[in-house]
Amino acid sequence: MPKSLCVEADPSGNPIASRDVTIDEKLRIWARVFLPKGKNEKLPVVLYFHGGGFVSFTANTLEFHVLCESISKKLGALVISVNYRLAPENRLPAAYDDGFAALKWLAQEQGGRKDPWIAAHADLSKILVMGDSAGGNLAHHVAMRAAAEDLGELQIKGRVLIQPFFGGIVRLPSETNLQSPTSLLSTDMCDRFWELALPVGASRNHPYCRVFAPDLKAQLRELDLPSTLVVAGGLDVLRDRALEFVEVMRECGMDPELLLLEAADHAFYVAPGSREVAQFLDKLCSFARGIFVSS
Repeated sequence: MPKSLCVEADPSGNPIASRDVTIDEKLRIWARVFLPKGKNEKLPVVLYFHGGGFVSFTANTLEFHVLCESISKKLGALVISVNYRLAPENRLPAAYDDGFAALKWLAQEQGGRKDPWIAAHADLSKILVMGDSAGGNLAHHVAMRAAAEDLGELQIKGRVLIQPFFGGIVRLPSETNLQSPTSLLSTDMCDRFWELALPVGASRNHPYCRVFAPDLKAQLRELDLPSTLVVAGGLDVLRDRALEFVEVMRECGMDPELLLLEAADHAFYVAPGSREVAQFLDKLCSFARGIFVSS
């Protein structure tokens, strides 16, 4: 197993350095880069997209900063957390365009290659696209677009969708039965987020939201998509959307991995040190080992 995968944190202090980089000054797209200290070799790259219903939070929101540090520590990877444009000022597909632009920026001579950390440490043949909630939706759409294009040396080996923010007009059981007053997300909130994020006049059956529409299944079968890990929470209103996504992928001949954390509500990952976060990081470690070591 390569030294850069699944390492323990340095007890003497924070082993992760971070800094911000500009991706597109005009569109105000930037990223926070997390680098394990003391690494001289090329490292796998995690391209991360934060959650927030496409309408809130940034790459410098404390909870996402801490999560990306944890991922960088656990995997020994270079993590690039993208700050994309938000709705309603910038409705979808703006976030998808920004995510894909960030991916291509990594290999551009006037982009990522000019950044000293990325130039020295990024192994662009080992990229993991990852996101939580709305960021999981974004990671899905970026990977779909990437699979349809020739990206040269950029190779997405896997994607991790944490409680992905998918939807539809017809309710699934978790959207009606899991309505805890203490949850960070409700079905009503999801509806409002989609109203603000989707193109004007679009319903929740739009393919940005209902990614499992019948006409999209043929596209899933045609594309050479990377290995996929889907993380679902047993108490999350989005649970059944994640399970449906896994089922559809299997119907299309793919073999996604599923981590169902029965006791996890939405955004369980914002509580560092919890049992669910530890289980997630362990599963992420084994998934990353499988896709990177075999490549």
